[in-house]
Amino acid sequence: RDSAWLLVQIMRHRGLAARFVSGYLIQLTPDVKSLDGPSGPEADFTDLHAWAEVYLPGPGWKGFDPTSGLVTGNQHIPVAVARHPEAVPPVSGSFVGPAGQLPALTVSVRVRSL
Repeated sequence: RDSAWLLVQIMRHRGLAARFVSGYLIQLTPDVKSLDGPSGPEADFTDLHAWAEVYLPGPGWKGFDPTSGLVTGNQHIPVAVARHPEAVPPVSGSFVGPAGQLPALTVSVRVRSL
């Protein structure tokens, strides 16, 4: 989140409109192992993630992920967009239940090709 927020601030300082995006980054194992470098993750996984979007004249809003060094693509799933990261906390909510009961939360993200 810090890298995404820093990139938003840099883009704004350069006179470009920029916004903070929070969502998920999906990383899948490659079908073929790389012969000359890292092959990527050993297993498929999804992480809560943040990136920046910058408005460019012509193409419009484009996402940049400074943490991964990527232009965003279909592996980035946006959940919330805001001017400031405080407006899109990574986890928020409330729990109401009997006294002494501990809250529990399970999140599952499934991705299907359409």
